[in-house]
Amino acid sequence: MPLFLKIYLLYFGVLYLSCFLTGCLLVRKSWPLEYKLLVVLSGLTLLIEAIIAINMAHRLDTRWIYNFFSPVECGFILYILYRASMHPTIKRLNGLLLVLLPISIAISFYQHPGIFTFNESASLFYDFLELIASCSFLVGVLLNKSDVSPGRLPLFWMACGMVFYCSIFTLQNAVADYIARSSYPYFVLYSYVANTFMYAGFIACFVCLRRINRGASPA
Repeated sequence: MPLFLKIYLLYFGVLYLSCFLTGCLLVRKSWPLEYKLLVVLSGLTLLIEAIIAINMAHRLDTRWIYNFFSPVECGFILYILYRASMHPTIKRLNGLLLVLLPISIAISFYQHPGIFTFNESASLFYDFLELIASCSFLVGVLLNKSDVSPGRLPLFWMACGMVFYCSIFTLQNAVADYIARSSYPYFVLYSYVANTFMYAGFIACFVCLRRINRGASPA
């Protein structure tokens, strides 16, 4: 296996594992459902990425697994942000995005019946839905009239990470053919940056929630 690929797989393995372990170590029964779902999503991501990495090490292209995992991941993200939305209008918008998700899944599989080929168009649409949901959640945070600063809201960090992740990958998927023809290292660099923002946001969310719960606990 090339050294470059080893470093690539090692970095993402550490990133996904760190995120999942942080969630597992900090999770409490008292956590609201959306945070528990975020831990579950981190575990599913670690499992799927491990399978794909093992196959990649054996020179097998199994990116088609994303055809099934990406809509699941998108559903988790949309539902988490829907439950956590504080503004009624934002909550309705994210609820509408949840309704649109199964419709988009049906359309993507209808237009791209080859399930063993990675569906870039569907992946782009899932990223776009997540981007809208994350941006709307942040708008709802800004519209919130409470005295709590945005930085003390755990899912604020997750949403910030998702905005960066989805923006980068939406751009990357939109120009994927050009990048593939011009320079593959740029493609890898975008992947490093996007995933680092996303999972750093997850980790910050877990840590922030743990600090809030610890501060609220009686002495």
